[in-house]
Amino acid sequence: MSIRQVTVFGGSGFLGRAIVRALAQEGLLVRVAVRRTELAEPIKTAGDVGQITVMRANLRIPLSVAAAITGSQAVVNAAGIPFQRGRQRYQTVHADGAKAIADAAGAAGVERLIHVSGIGADRRDSKNRFVQSKIAAEDAIVSGFPSATIFRPSVVFGPDDAMFNRLGRIAAVAPFVPVVGSGSARVQPVFVGDLGKAVVAALSKPETAKTVFELGGPRIYTYREIAALVLREIDRDKPIIGVPAGLMKLAAFFAEFLPVPPITYDQVDLLTWDNVARPAAPGLAALGIEATAAEAILPTYLDRFRIGGRYNQHAPA
Repeated sequence: MSIRQVTVFGGSGFLGRAIVRALAQEGLLVRVAVRRTELAEPIKTAGDVGQITVMRANLRIPLSVAAAITGSQAVVNAAGIPFQRGRQRYQTVHADGAKAIADAAGAAGVERLIHVSGIGADRRDSKNRFVQSKIAAEDAIVSGFPSATIFRPSVVFGPDDAMFNRLGRIAAVAPFVPVVGSGSARVQPVFVGDLGKAVVAALSKPETAKTVFELGGPRIYTYREIAALVLREIDRDKPIIGVPAGLMKLAAFFAEFLPVPPITYDQVDLLTWDNVARPAAPGLAALGIEATAAEAILPTYLDRFRIGGRYNQHAPA
């Protein structure tokens, strides 16, 4: 691999941390470009002394983006926000941020650019604000850096994920587990560690340039099946009840006024769609990676939601 140093934007986030760890394990120098450097300091322990450095960069300030890229042969954009607050808007972070990164990478003569998007970023008829910003981000990446590689993962799971941890918390305290509508929409959860491996694999394979990969796990579930899986993992017997999407969207609308909303209007909307990789699209297998099953990883972090906590020896393995 001719690449020696990689700049990762969003390296303090759930996806970014896994990517930084995977790159560091390959012996690469990693520059973590983040808006708040204090949040990224812990990731420095994923590599040897001096291997991982943290640098302040704000996607709204192109000069800081360019400075973070200078000296790197590859760039990974894993920056993103789950909800809008203050100046952190979908358009600003996802679309405008992607443009700043692509333009700076092109001007710096970077060899490779990998952009982490999401399944559904080709649904141009969508009215979902989150999806619209992801589509605009992909357009900006391709326009500014035509040889970019794009990853569209399904819902990503791992110890700090949003979906399984949120369901675990609900199942631990609520009398029932809600699903949107009938819960029949499908999802293909992909392990965050596999996403990190995918980035490393793509950087080592020049032929992956100008390619869109759709990353999903080994099994497709309905959201009702996901809820049942969580209940089994935490050894709780509670009903799974479908809540009309309209009612959930109304509740989510008001939840968005909270400092950290538990769910947003756009997220509820996404839970009514299938979120699975297209069979014809290249995925983890094309990168030589065997997808990790959710059942193999969930016990390592959902056990804290069991009755009696993770030291309950009577819970199923």
